[in-house]
Amino acid sequence: MASPSLLTKSSIRTMIGLPCARRRSLPLPTIVEMIWGCIGFGLTVTGTLMQISLPDRLPQSITFGTWPPVMAWSFEPGYTFSLQVAAVLLCGCICGPIGGGLAQIAYLSVGLAGFAVFVGGGGIDYLTHPQIGYLIACIPAAMCVGHFAFRKNASLLYLTLCTLGGLLVLHLGGLLGLLIKIPFGAELWEAILKFSVFPLPGQILSAFIAAGCGWVVRRLLWS
Repeated sequence: MASPSLLTKSSIRTMIGLPCARRRSLPLPTIVEMIWGCIGFGLTVTGTLMQISLPDRLPQSITFGTWPPVMAWSFEPGYTFSLQVAAVLLCGCICGPIGGGLAQIAYLSVGLAGFAVFVGGGGIDYLTHPQIGYLIACIPAAMCVGHFAFRKNASLLYLTLCTLGGLLVLHLGGLLGLLIKIPFGAELWEAILKFSVFPLPGQILSAFIAAGCGWVVRRLLWS
């Protein structure tokens, strides 16, 4: 029987702590990465179901009447956004590139299987929706954040830069999906405004939230 003195703080963190930087050539997940992938999946689902409402009256829609567009701004009270993006970026910060990627693959698979884990529900018909590019881009976004966040024992500023970079990857993937599904014109610009421009303030705040939470978790497990 092992002596209790051998169960040091560092040894416990080695067993259950954050996934370490990978040095293997084959992309086979370790047990720790799979555990953190499951945790990340739970975080993503929970974050999607949670919303934050800000009191400010921000423009949330634009109506294009003609082409070139004549913009008619529409204001709604409050600004509400889901914590889905925060959860995706947080997965990268604490789960690593493999664990974060596995979490998003599981999330996408469960949602397409018909479970209501997406913001608007779930089902295979989501593959025909214009925003499917944003959902698929959650995978490389989480992996990108994880790749850079685990290159060193990151500071809060460095993690913030990582999450903002992951947000950029998410939007690039989403915009690519829009370009594939929607022809150039007024409908495309409306989709860009709906899925990229108007959610952006809340998503930038989500990136800061993810970086802060990730920094706290990493400090608890690594310091």
